Amino acid sequence: MMNRRMLLAATMAAMGMRHSAFGSDPKSQGFFVPAEGSPHTRTWMCWPSDPSVYSSKRRWKARSLAEHRSYFESVQETIGRLAAAIAEHEPVTLLAEKKHHALASRLCGPKVQLLDIPTDDIWARDSGPVFLRNGKGSIAILDLNYNGWGAKTPRIQKDSRISAAIAENLGCPYFKADIVGEGGAVEFDGEGTIILNESSWVNDNRNPGKTRDEIEAALKAGLGVETVIWLPGVRGGVTDDHIDGSLRIVRPGVLIMGGRIGGTSERGRARAEAKKILSKTKDARGRSFEITHIPSAVDVRSTEEYFFTGYANYYVGNGAVFTPSFGDAKADAYAVETLGRLFPERRIVSLDVDRIYENGGGIHCVTQQQPAP
Repeated sequence: MMNRRMLLAATMAAMGMRHSAFGSDPKSQGFFVPAEGSPHTRTWMCWPSDPSVYSSKRRWKARSLAEHRSYFESVQETIGRLAAAIAEHEPVTLLAEKKHHALASRLCGPKVQLLDIPTDDIWARDSGPVFLRNGKGSIAILDLNYNGWGAKTPRIQKDSRISAAIAENLGCPYFKADIVGEGGAVEFDGEGTIILNESSWVNDNRNPGKTRDEIEAALKAGLGVETVIWLPGVRGGVTDDHIDGSLRIVRPGVLIMGGRIGGTSERGRARAEAKKILSKTKDARGRSFEITHIPSAVDVRSTEEYFFTGYANYYVGNGAVFTPSFGDAKADAYAVETLGRLFPERRIVSLDVDRIYENGGGIHCVTQQQPAP
């Protein structure tokens, strides 16, 4: 009997695509993960198609059907506005089942391309692929086997197929990982270094029985890197503390940390420990790290209990950086000023995207860049 991996290999072969286990193959074939700030061919995003994803959330169970529908429509409108904003700077391809195209087109505008690939939810960074590139300018796709953040969500039937579907659409080499993870769980500088939180990788809800050394070896081979910097992170929550919610690589040797560092909370202590580790660590090219801190917003518009108020989850596009505006005038202005100083060659685009941040993620979580050749 043909098992799932054998079936996927046969399917990829029938598509004329290269299929490989995530061992040494991507790196040995010259592929590596480029910096997010390198030029993009496009940004990929996903359409929110299932209202039950939002109506099932704990804070919404007591609300009326009309309130559920209105909220879901506002999530769709937010994704449309963000896609349209990014499309002013680079091509955007939005994945959506054909039956949703009329609405998505109206909300996203004429510059956003729609592609008939079904989706469950909006988190393209995690359900979508990691794009690799080689020295000849060819791209490849790495599928990290999205499993709903360790089975935290049951609605992944469509989202778990996105990476393979994009590879089929592009006709590019496709690498299937032997470990489980998400794109938001790893930061990379494009020059051989990745930074990640142990909490979202060395975790039995994703990689049962695998040691940190085994996971590190797989990451090095799959992403084409030499240096893996492990920070502690915090287990729990939806993602088990993805790195892109609190720490970002601006460029090699330059980092942004968001949120509160220190204090009595578990996250604050983890951030303090992360900063301590980074202060004593060098990257793959021997550089020490310069760290800039952007505090979270406090006086915000949203009244949702689990509102994510950090600024580290920005997205770097061609000629622009997209960052949230939370309604905290002082904090919003400080974030824009700081990002402008760190990205002087790019326009800083500040957007009200509260509906994304009310659901545990941010702008970076709903976007995925495809590097230019």
